[in-house]
Amino acid sequence: MIELYLLENLYAVYEHKTLTLAAEKLHLTQPSLSRSMQKLEGILGVSLFDRQKNRIILNENGVLAAKYAKKILDSEKEMIESIRAFDLQNQTIPIGSCAPGPLYLLPSHISKLYPDTKATSCMDTVENLIKGLKNYTFSLIIMPKPVEDEKIFSAKFVTEKLNINLSLNHPLANQEAISFKEVDGQNFIMYDKVGIWEDIVRKNMPNSRFFTQNDLDAVGEIARSSNFPAFSSNISLNFEPSRLENRINILFSDSDATITFYLCCLLKSRKKFEKLFDSLDIFSKY
Repeated sequence: MIELYLLENLYAVYEHKTLTLAAEKLHLTQPSLSRSMQKLEGILGVSLFDRQKNRIILNENGVLAAKYAKKILDSEKEMIESIRAFDLQNQTIPIGSCAPGPLYLLPSHISKLYPDTKATSCMDTVENLIKGLKNYTFSLIIMPKPVEDEKIFSAKFVTEKLNINLSLNHPLANQEAISFKEVDGQNFIMYDKVGIWEDIVRKNMPNSRFFTQNDLDAVGEIARSSNFPAFSSNISLNFEPSRLENRINILFSDSDATITFYLCCLLKSRKKFEKLFDSLDIFSKY
C-alpha cells in the first residue's frame, strides 16, 4: 500500500526538478524527502532516480511513476469533492441556472414542497452546469433546452420573454413590439449577472454599448433617472416593480428574445424530485 504523502512528495520532485527545491515547497528537510523517496522505491521494487556524485534526478521509471502519482492525487481530490458535494445534497438542494429569471421562481417553490430542505442557487455557463450536475455540485440545473444525455432527465419549466425597458418619452415608447435591429446602436444599462441573456443581446445588437452594473437596485435607479434603455422580462417584472415606475416595458419581437427553460436532474434522482417535476405546470402562466 502506497501512502498518499509519498506520491505527493514524488510529484513535487517531478514538478520542481530537484530535491532541494521540492523539499522547500513541501516544507521538509532534504534528508526527510530523500528517505521518503527511498521508501517509495522499496515499495515499488524499482529505482526511480539516477544518482550521481553531486546530482540526483528522476529516471524514466521515476517520470512514469510521477505521472501516475498525479493521476492518483487528482482522483483523490475529485473523490473528496464529489463525496462532500453528495453529502451536502442530503442537506440542501443546490440549483444552478443559466439565467436569473427562473431563480426568482424555483427556490421558493422548492421550499414549499420540501420545507425541511434548504434550496441554494447560483448561475453558471451551460457547460459548467452540466459538469456540476454530474459531479453533484448541483442537484438541479436550469437549461435553455433539454440536455441530450441519457443520464440526465429534462422537463419543461418556464418560458421567459425579454422586454426593452424604456422611458416614457423614448421615440419608440408607443410601439407594441420592438425588434433588436430597431434599437441596435443604442446604449443600454444592464445588470451584469443576466447569464445567457447577455450573450443574446450582444449577438443581436452588435453596435450597442452595454453599461453593466453589479447592483440590481443601481440598474433600476439609473434607468429611472435617465433615458437609457434597460431590460426586463415577463418574470422579472413580477419581482422588480421599480421597472414600472415612469417606464414602459415592450416585448422584443425576435425569436431569440423568448427562451423556454428546462429543469434537469440526474435520471437516477428523478424519483427524489418527482413531487417537484409533477408541479411544474403552475409556471405555465408565464
